[in-house]
Amino acid sequence: MKRTNHRRALSALVLISTCGLIAAGCASSAGSSDGSDTPKLVRAQLIGEQSPEGNAKENATLTYASHALTNTLDPIKGRTSAWLGGTEMAAIYDVLVRWDPESAGIVPQMAESITEAPDRLSWTVKLRDGVKFSNGDTLDAAAVVASTNRMTEGNATNTDQFRTNVRSMETPDPRTVTYYLNNPWNDFPTLLTSGFGMITHPDSFKDGKFVEPIGAGPFTVKSVNPGVELVLAPRDDYWGGKPKIGGLKFVDLRGEQPMVDALKTGEVQMAYLRGGEAIETMRAEFPGYYEPVSMVDNGVINIREGRAAHDIRVRQAIVKAIDPAVINQRARDGLNSPGLELFQEWSNMHGSIPGPTQDVEAARKLVDEAKADGYNGKLTFASLTDPASIDLALAMQSLLQNVGFEVEIQPNATKNDIAKVFYVTHDFDVSVAGTAVPDSAPLLRLQGLLTTGSSQNVSGYSNPKMDDVIFQIQTAATEEERRTGFEEMQTILNEDVPIVPLGSGANFITWAPNIHDAKPGMDGLVLFDKIWISD
Repeated sequence: MKRTNHRRALSALVLISTCGLIAAGCASSAGSSDGSDTPKLVRAQLIGEQSPEGNAKENATLTYASHALTNTLDPIKGRTSAWLGGTEMAAIYDVLVRWDPESAGIVPQMAESITEAPDRLSWTVKLRDGVKFSNGDTLDAAAVVASTNRMTEGNATNTDQFRTNVRSMETPDPRTVTYYLNNPWNDFPTLLTSGFGMITHPDSFKDGKFVEPIGAGPFTVKSVNPGVELVLAPRDDYWGGKPKIGGLKFVDLRGEQPMVDALKTGEVQMAYLRGGEAIETMRAEFPGYYEPVSMVDNGVINIREGRAAHDIRVRQAIVKAIDPAVINQRARDGLNSPGLELFQEWSNMHGSIPGPTQDVEAARKLVDEAKADGYNGKLTFASLTDPASIDLALAMQSLLQNVGFEVEIQPNATKNDIAKVFYVTHDFDVSVAGTAVPDSAPLLRLQGLLTTGSSQNVSGYSNPKMDDVIFQIQTAATEEERRTGFEEMQTILNEDVPIVPLGSGANFITWAPNIHDAKPGMDGLVLFDKIWISD
């Protein structure tokens, strides 16, 4: 991938450390576990030089190690996040627009343009001419509306936000879709970079059920082994031209270290990494796309009626028991940036309101008070079973038991299993999820996590004041207004404690040196329409 002098200069600027401002946070937010002074990057950017020259391998297959390979290709049932199905689905369905790290903004993909009205109450998408589904049908405005309606009817990811904010859609001509809003919505285009921007053909569904993936993306499905392997074939008639690779294979290697090993041996050519040690190892040796994210680890607390943390004293005790630096050292090799606030110093949304602080004695007192009123002191911690997750679960267990809780770790074999616990059964008290909030769209994921009644609200949290603050941030006209809104959000979270941010980190989409022209975007979602492999 060609890197210009301008971009190299930009990269040098964003490497500048901010450690002089808060010394306590600096030791864990910069450097690596071996004591080297490799700086922690604080802006999303491409890493590593790559020549645009070389001979493309004909019919070469690119193998991509997914963070968690999706077990469905239905955008309604899948999460459509890059770490769980979004990258695979985008290769089949494509997206209307994408977030471009070079311009730090939304750019067209299947859409020719996207524009906001002067009154901020509508967005208009103009479709490219000549975009076709894999069955030969034209992707037009009617297809976009039909696909969008299926997404909302099926309660897909971000449906709650869409229903609340979009009052209608109109198609003034076959290539134009206008979305009319109830109120301004800064992050609306972000929705079209993933699920709502993945347009499915009506024949993908029969009698309301998903039967086959028919999209307008550069690849079609060749074979599927759910949760293990997905093999795609390039389309000759893709609107952007036939892809330059002969095949695309997604695999699940069940862990960061297996991904690193497979990259080094050439078994895979690309991988989605979220672990601190794996990222530090690979960014020193391999090119890729580095994306700092807030709340890379986020403690979630089930506060529903009937659960232990429905008692405010229990969840206040939980947050006061936690030392994020201990979590970082024991479970993340000291490579993340620990902290209990939503946004740390590197983020554009960092404000003046600090997060909560550890207070072991206060936590013990709160637990004792709850026990005196009949609480048995027990908590269940939902965890995955890979080594890093177990290390994290044991660290959390130790900190919580130190203040008087009795914590049982409940194992879940796959990320799909734990997603079911979070979103369907709600059978847990505490866990840690990778919320991963990018600065390019800081509200969208928090909006789903904290809005009353949201299907993504893992904690079961409800507070009208929080709903009002979320609306304030969503409709803010300036970045300063958004930052003020996030300060108010932090204030409420310090009191209510439905979540416990544990620190910031990064996504890293890394690839072999002979991979060219990957198109990475928000949340690490990669497009493969222009990618090629050199000799």
